[in-house]
Amino acid sequence: MPRGCLVVTVRDPALGLVRVMCTHLEYHSASQRLAQVQALRAIHAQALAQLQALPAAASAATPYTTPVHTPHAVLCGDFNLHAGEAPMPRSWPCRTMARALWHDSWPLLHGSAPQPATFCVFDRSWGPTRRWPCDFALVSDSLRSHVRAWHSDSTTQLSDHQPVLITLT
Repeated sequence: MPRGCLVVTVRDPALGLVRVMCTHLEYHSASQRLAQVQALRAIHAQALAQLQALPAAASAATPYTTPVHTPHAVLCGDFNLHAGEAPMPRSWPCRTMARALWHDSWPLLHGSAPQPATFCVFDRSWGPTRRWPCDFALVSDSLRSHVRAWHSDSTTQLSDHQPVLITLT
């Protein structure tokens, strides 16, 4: 199954620009999943490095206009990992940049309390017979103090996963 990461930048009235990255990591191959995690770390580190490139003055927006970059980012999706399972530590350091940390939003609010199950809650045809959390919302170091709420819709049966929603202020 092809895997990828969709990256969009949105403008929040309070936070300004926020890069939102949505991904679905490999299920069957731990080595592929690790390579995907490393690629996600590199995307984030590259985006932070681009903060040094200020946009050039332009009379009109074109594909060649230097975009404005942001340190604020959210990485969410189906990680196909258990909380705490390597390579899913409570924070994901990027070796190339000290400030390029990803923080799991659940323990930011709930400490060591176990995250609710988000996989195989209702539909167990694609996975193990037990329920477990594998859907996460990580935030960049710059948003760590802005996480206010974490919610999972535990009643929907539209997927074998339960959606996760975080609130940032």
